[in-house]
Amino acid sequence: MSQPQATHPEETVWTGNVSQWHYSGRWLLVIVFFAAGAGTFFYEPTALAPYIWPVRGILGGIALFLILWIQFDRSRRKYTITNHRVIVEFGIVDKRSSEIRVQDIRSINLFCSGIAGMAGIGRVEFSSAAADDAEVIFWQVAGAEKVRDLVRSLQSAQ
Repeated sequence: MSQPQATHPEETVWTGNVSQWHYSGRWLLVIVFFAAGAGTFFYEPTALAPYIWPVRGILGGIALFLILWIQFDRSRRKYTITNHRVIVEFGIVDKRSSEIRVQDIRSINLFCSGIAGMAGIGRVEFSSAAADDAEVIFWQVAGAEKVRDLVRSLQSAQ
């Protein structure tokens, strides 16, 4: 009779979400709208004097909307690596998740390109032999190579 193997309790090893660099174009728009609003305090054409406060409010409102949208979009995706599983969760109200056991991962694909890729931001795809496509994808995650290496080290530890 064989001895049952001792199982280690599941522990979270790494958590993350989409990098702020993924939203760099939107952050640039926030800066432009805030700068345009601030610029109206230094240059007030007399012809637009009655409309200057509504313009400031609109510019500030658009910038605030963009900030809230970025934070909302980032909070919709959560990436987790435990010592047993790799998990991606989507949504706030409607939640979906995909996961794959670390021991079942057969390939890890890493895609880093452009300036973000030079900063270590990329897409990490995890797949098993059971599927043609990647089953779990971490989109635009910071430290993509470290994430890949972490999962590889977890595989060799099992």
